[in-house]
Amino acid sequence: MVNEKEIIPPWQKYLRTDPTWAGWRQGTSEYWLLEVRFPFWRDISDIERADYLRRWPPPDELWRLYLLTYWT
Repeated sequence: MVNEKEIIPPWQKYLRTDPTWAGWRQGTSEYWLLEVRFPFWRDISDIERADYLRRWPPPDELWRLYLLTYWT
């Protein structure tokens, strides 16, 4: 099921970045992370999260770790 308010993942929104990038703590990327990505992830169910990750698989284990552990 596609969520009507689905957003693209951070590695697509901000190309050539990783989850430890300093830009996540400043400017428009910080705003996007805090005000768009975090609320989106918080508001979807576990089933929707699993579907999202199937459609948008993290590019590596660092991204997966941040998505599922630190950025929840």
